[in-house]
Amino acid sequence: MSEVLFMRHPETLGNTAHLFSGRRNVELSDRGALQCARAVRALVDWRPDRILTSPLVRCRSIAFGAALCLGIEPEVEERLVEIDFGALEGLTAAEGRERGLAFPWPVGPDGRSRPAPGAESFEHLMGRAADFLEDARGFGGRVACVTHGGMTRALLGAAYGMEVDRFWDMAIGNVSSQIFVGDGSSRLMVSAMGLTPEEVATRGRARTALEKEENQ
Repeated sequence: MSEVLFMRHPETLGNTAHLFSGRRNVELSDRGALQCARAVRALVDWRPDRILTSPLVRCRSIAFGAALCLGIEPEVEERLVEIDFGALEGLTAAEGRERGLAFPWPVGPDGRSRPAPGAESFEHLMGRAADFLEDARGFGGRVACVTHGGMTRALLGAAYGMEVDRFWDMAIGNVSSQIFVGDGSSRLMVSAMGLTPEEVATRGRARTALEKEENQ
């Protein structure tokens, strides 16, 4: 049995300024620093066997903190990185529109996305997510992954075969978690969405208590 948790990073200064941060490293806001502490405590209580993280600092802040507390080595996973916004990176949506750049990427009559110059297409992002989910089928145990809002949307979209013009239409809050489960023989399925850090912690403590009872 596998449980794979995907948690979004804490709030950043890019989030508060409504910028497309993408692959840039951006600092946490004051609120984000508090969210990070809550997220670390949640993962410690959830007690994953492994912690995987996007290479970007806003995700590593959670993953490395929790891994240190648990005494395990965090694993940097490149496939968990955020979508590359290309020419939109560092801009607001309004600034992008002034340059003729729209987001979400427009979808042409052929059903394919039209990304900004230098950006990652929705098809590539969804393919990256699908590839990761296929590998995650065989993880076994409990695995926590710290990632981004865009990648989380792609993971959910890939899991349910959503079209590229629809999958972005989901609200993914900072430090919210989605949990997938599977038995290794079939694709992972979503068992919970939009969990707060405290809800993740409660689930972890309840499971630990149940395991102790079963082992007595």
